[in-house]
Amino acid sequence: MKKNILTAGVLISACLCLSTLQAGAQSAYQYHVDLTKVIDDKLQVELVAPAISKNEISFYLPKIVPGTYMNSNYGMYVHDLKAFDKENKELPVSRQGGCQWTIKKAKKIHRLSYTVEDTWDAAIENFVYSMCGTSFEAGKNFVLNTPGVFGYFDGMKKMPFEISFTKPAGFYAATGLKPVATGAVNDKFICSNADHLYDSPIMYSLPDTTTITVGNAEVLVAVYAPRKQATSKFIAANLDKLLQGSKDYLGGKLPVDKYAFIFYFNSEQKKQAVTGAWEHSYSSFYSLDESPEKDAIEGIVDISSHEFFHIISPLTISSREVKEFNFNETVLSKHLWLYEGSTEYTSHHVQVWSGMKTPEQFLETLAQKINGSRSFYNDSLSFTELSTESAGRWAQQYGNVYQKGALISACLDLYLLKLSNAQYGIKDLKHDLSIKYGKDKFFEDAELFDIITEMTFPQVKDFFKTYVEKGTPIPYQQFFDMAGVDYIPAEIYRDFTIGGVKISSDKQGAVVVGLKGMNAFGEKLGYKEGDEMVSINDMPVNISNISDVITQLYGNLKEGDIVTVKVKRTDASGKIELVTLSAAAFKIEKTRKHLLRFISNPTAAQLKIRNAWLHNYAAATPAANAADVAEIDGIIKALYDVISGPAGPRNWDRFRSLFHKDAYMAAFNAKKELRKFSPAQYVQNNGPFFMKNSFNEKEIGRTVNQFGTVAQVFTAYEFNAGTTPPTTKRGINSVELIKEKGRWFIMSVTWDEETKEQPIPPAYLNK
Repeated sequence: MKKNILTAGVLISACLCLSTLQAGAQSAYQYHVDLTKVIDDKLQVELVAPAISKNEISFYLPKIVPGTYMNSNYGMYVHDLKAFDKENKELPVSRQGGCQWTIKKAKKIHRLSYTVEDTWDAAIENFVYSMCGTSFEAGKNFVLNTPGVFGYFDGMKKMPFEISFTKPAGFYAATGLKPVATGAVNDKFICSNADHLYDSPIMYSLPDTTTITVGNAEVLVAVYAPRKQATSKFIAANLDKLLQGSKDYLGGKLPVDKYAFIFYFNSEQKKQAVTGAWEHSYSSFYSLDESPEKDAIEGIVDISSHEFFHIISPLTISSREVKEFNFNETVLSKHLWLYEGSTEYTSHHVQVWSGMKTPEQFLETLAQKINGSRSFYNDSLSFTELSTESAGRWAQQYGNVYQKGALISACLDLYLLKLSNAQYGIKDLKHDLSIKYGKDKFFEDAELFDIITEMTFPQVKDFFKTYVEKGTPIPYQQFFDMAGVDYIPAEIYRDFTIGGVKISSDKQGAVVVGLKGMNAFGEKLGYKEGDEMVSINDMPVNISNISDVITQLYGNLKEGDIVTVKVKRTDASGKIELVTLSAAAFKIEKTRKHLLRFISNPTAAQLKIRNAWLHNYAAATPAANAADVAEIDGIIKALYDVISGPAGPRNWDRFRSLFHKDAYMAAFNAKKELRKFSPAQYVQNNGPFFMKNSFNEKEIGRTVNQFGTVAQVFTAYEFNAGTTPPTTKRGINSVELIKEKGRWFIMSVTWDEETKEQPIPPAYLNK
């Protein structure tokens, strides 16, 4: 956590580099790229070379870079590389494979010149993840993941790099780098060495940026979205609580003083085969498909959390293989459980720890990872072997680092809490490892398990040997039981379906039906292969909204109700007709696997670990603001205020602070059937909706009946939700309150909506 000191050191180094460059042009790499001159998706790259003492030297672009765990072969996108002496005479150059060039008479090298093709559009037999690649859109946008543009000479990676750009007027460089010079049509950056250079993506475009202050750090959110369906302001507002919670999670400050989230949302170029994000020490770059921001924001927050926490591992805690990375040989560390697995775990743990997600949502995430790991990957494969061979023999198993890798960390967290009597978990371990190593020190791969064992408990050595080195399947019940959580391998239940059919989409986003897996209800409806769904119970469907439509259907459905599905069907003559399918709803027997559920009556020891694990989230009512609970008026106003606001996270700690620990909530659905749930379940059910949609509810009338320490409040409401189309409704909340320990608590909230047949009586509209 001494990152500020290290950052200061980097800045001093950069200043020294600049003064050295000014004193003598041969002491560093001097690159220049003109972004105003793009020809056939290619850029011209010019390099004034540092002084070279060899008669022959190799020039490289990286074959592999940290965090990708695959060979990217960036040199394959370089064309016409030429070397010149000071008299501009061409020197002998020969290409040695995809990423290497040998240059003779190397002592005479003054400059290099080559063109580089962007990876997103190139017709080359090679694959580069889009988030690690390059894109050159003349006059629009430039994605410059630096390994795809700039190279280095053999044995000269530690020298500084000066990178200068000529840019279109008005363009802004979104990056974690700090420019040493900038103007209307030019920028200059200094990187202390090749590792720093390749750790620093840059995106040029007209600016859409928002800055968040998080403790000691300034965090930039930069967005490029051609259709303007995503904006930096909206994404920054939703990342703010994550970052504030991360600051507290990390002990009160971020380990950087500047960080950049750089988002490219693709809606104009060809669809990329793989989208995602790539982490860096002071930034992260995101290549994602463009969609309405309120629909995508939950996923954006999750992936941003993961990439951000890479600043801890492997960018602070890592082995020699990472800190002294070999860009041109595939030499990988065996500790992906730490680099990717623990980071994935932390990215979700911080959200429950800071109140952004409920404990139930957190358990569901972990349960999904068990399901994914045991359904699609080899659960007995040594995780250390998977790590070292993730770019080779076990490349198809790499995805398990985000599933079982995170679960290894979850179980290690619980085990450490058990062994320490709830005083020390994986968060503390990573803090201590950060202190021990920091950004500039590394551990030896073979020593890490022994080091962690010495720092913690002897039993931890067996944990690593059994579940990480040997790959023995983890006995999840044993570890989750420590926090009073049941692991259920499989459970049979009955529920509604829309027929069990396979759902896919065509190029226009229409919902196409496949008969594989169709159940008895699907047979009753009468689907045929290739049917295109138009609506379900008159609710229009497409591939983007079908999940929400089905959820809404199930929420109001009871057995015997008629379900109507309209489909477009092509008959034998090729004519498309609209067909209406209908059947009486009935529940189908289903099996769900790998469930995690809180035990309702944990022991004192289990509850202690659970509370430490979840930051007391599930333990007790959070402390309330005195103004919220001192009077009836205050608690009713707080109830409305805490759930209202623009799309994004709510202050769920404040919400929970209003309720008694035994409180419940209830509501009537459209069929006047009562649904009862806890405040925690309300958060779980409605939190995702609030992340995607604005919601504002106000009181339009109140009637209070009070006797001593009990009160019953009829409070009429009106809400507006930013759905498509917008929703406006009215109704009455019946709130039961008690006064205990000098404050008011909500014991229950039950509500019913106004209808034409059931208008709100005028008596309840007078405050």
